[in-house]
Amino acid sequence: MKSPTNAPLNTCFLLAATAIMLVTQAVADDSSQLLLKPKTSEQALEQATKLMRLMTPEERFDFVCGTGFGIRAVPRLGIPALQFDDASAGMRLQRKPPQAEKSTAFPCTLLLAATWDPELARKYGEAVAEEFRSAGIHFILGPGMDIYRSSLNGRNFEYLGEDPFLAARMVEAYVHGAQGVNVATTLKHYLCNETDTMRRATDALVEERVLHEINLPSFRAGVNAGSWAVMTSYNLVNGEWASQNAFLVTDLLRKDLGFKNLVMTDWVSTWYGDRLAKAGTDLEMPKGEALKTDREKVLGTPEVDRMVTDILKTGIVSGLYELESAGKFKKPEWTDKFPAHERLSLKVNHAGIVMLKNTGILPLQPSSGDKILVTGNMADWTELAGGGSAHVKGYNLKDYLETVQATFGKDHVTYNSKPDDNQIRSASLVLIFSGWKGEAKKGDGPDPMMERRLKEREGCNHPFQLPEDELIARCTELNPRTVVTLACGGGVQMDWADKAAGIFQAFYGGQTGPDALMDLITGKVNPSGKLPFSIERCEKDSPAAGEEDGIKQGRIVVDPKDLALRAKKLTGQFLQNSDKTEFYTRDIEYKEGVFVGYRWYDMKNIEPRFPFGYGLSYTTFAYEGLKVVPDADNTVKVSFSVKNTGRSAGTEIAEVYVTPAPAPVPRPPRELKGFARITLAPDEAKDLTITLPAEAFAYWSPATRGWTTEKGKYGIEVGSSSRDIRLNGNITR
Repeated sequence: MKSPTNAPLNTCFLLAATAIMLVTQAVADDSSQLLLKPKTSEQALEQATKLMRLMTPEERFDFVCGTGFGIRAVPRLGIPALQFDDASAGMRLQRKPPQAEKSTAFPCTLLLAATWDPELARKYGEAVAEEFRSAGIHFILGPGMDIYRSSLNGRNFEYLGEDPFLAARMVEAYVHGAQGVNVATTLKHYLCNETDTMRRATDALVEERVLHEINLPSFRAGVNAGSWAVMTSYNLVNGEWASQNAFLVTDLLRKDLGFKNLVMTDWVSTWYGDRLAKAGTDLEMPKGEALKTDREKVLGTPEVDRMVTDILKTGIVSGLYELESAGKFKKPEWTDKFPAHERLSLKVNHAGIVMLKNTGILPLQPSSGDKILVTGNMADWTELAGGGSAHVKGYNLKDYLETVQATFGKDHVTYNSKPDDNQIRSASLVLIFSGWKGEAKKGDGPDPMMERRLKEREGCNHPFQLPEDELIARCTELNPRTVVTLACGGGVQMDWADKAAGIFQAFYGGQTGPDALMDLITGKVNPSGKLPFSIERCEKDSPAAGEEDGIKQGRIVVDPKDLALRAKKLTGQFLQNSDKTEFYTRDIEYKEGVFVGYRWYDMKNIEPRFPFGYGLSYTTFAYEGLKVVPDADNTVKVSFSVKNTGRSAGTEIAEVYVTPAPAPVPRPPRELKGFARITLAPDEAKDLTITLPAEAFAYWSPATRGWTTEKGKYGIEVGSSSRDIRLNGNITR
């Protein structure tokens, strides 16, 4: 029996506990109203500010440190956790246990850009987002939109090509599609993440004009489309890491572009928490390592309050907090949409795979006398996705060999990864499927993760020459009926191209890539993809030539000994002195300025092997009737007609370029400012009108630090590629 003398004390404890519970419940009830999605962004900011003030300093600090793959919950206030996953081309499902049983492996986003079809990009973003909601994941860590500046970049396949205008149109469509089903997009990698060799040490030395004209337009388009998150990059930009760079985050992103939502870091990409907080970044991923190192400097500061408020505002204005709190975000029933997503994936492949060469051998028709040799390191590869965080395994997997066998019959197909000369000569047809497949690393075991065996991945660049270049050259030399498929994420050396009967740029097509390619090879579908980048003839022609030839030591970083301690687990990512106490940057000077991609080749009068905007069809198209007319609001209407002059239905992508009036700064000979994708039956013609806004004629002036349009005569070029101009006109501004 308890002593009666303890009864009053126990009663006091009980009353106190009850009071605390009632207060906590009252706070939770009050905060729950602050999580509801309001009508305006201003109201969301007010709600976020009130909610932030209900949090303790310790809660606020913890809140700006990631949870590995998400934003932490605050149960006391009823704030739910929000989850992230790697993506652009589908859910990676990298956790154990995975968030879902499966996800669709969509074509890589560089292939999506090759469709030149914003409506397809919108549907693509929508489909990816639907799979995220089916798994209960709130943030797509994508799309990627850094510029294809060098063919050697290991992450080109994740991006959208070399042209800022094309990339911008695809980005805004992707964002509209994904966020239309209430899943957040994350624009990445901000900014100039255009090499993956020593990416943490690389300092991109780039002029402000270049940022505005080349690197920022796709981010601006994503911000204007309403994206709810931006991810900073690993590299430095003009002397400071992107996540700690106040000019990039506060001046350019927040003030100039007008971004008002969540800015997160890439994983282990920042080193000084106090600098990060002052720069305008909100969330350090994966777990706030730099912030925790500098905890005493930032705990309880206005900077942390701002960071918390930005994160909360994003969860509120997006409706993610309201949906998650009500248990309405996760849509497991949406797995029923997966078959439709697979069909969309096939359609994107059909529209984006590029036929680079055809001597007349294509389309192929199966015959009883077929003796087909299949070779190449990607022929039996089933996970057609680049490596690293963008690798999506998929389901219903096939490889190219299977689809060739299904199309032509197993009895007619021989597979040999290392054919001899007699086998090559005696084949009635040689089909090569080649890419950046590497050998398994020691310790991976007999069946390593497939993506680890790819040399095209984040964290490293690759050579310009494919591992199987000698095999391809031998096959094209010995057998004139050789068709080469490049299953990789960009341009490669093709000294053998003149002797190939056919060439396809198939990129990484995901789970429907092999079926789509067979449809194109056999003529079931007419190829219509066009290159979103230029392919140079040799590496020395590139504006980035020589940057991989010996990594040169740049400037010593501030506080090198301190950084050595902070980055001790990643010492191999930096240039260091012999005793590993000093760290140096790897400086890359963007010497080409605004002359990236086709702008460079046009300015230098260099003939690329395959130009930007290039792609073949099984039919032909004629252009006529160009009219260039000034319109209201300082816009210009460009009208013309396109006719299918061949014998099969096909799709053409008409491209509109602007050539500049004289200016006090060097300008590219031509710049893409409009395009249209049009499908025509044989002998069918259609009239097209493309409206060029006033900014199509402007450049960013270093003198005025703003956009300027010179008075004078501008050329208007309409064509089938940047090097195949069919119509010429002009307009005076």
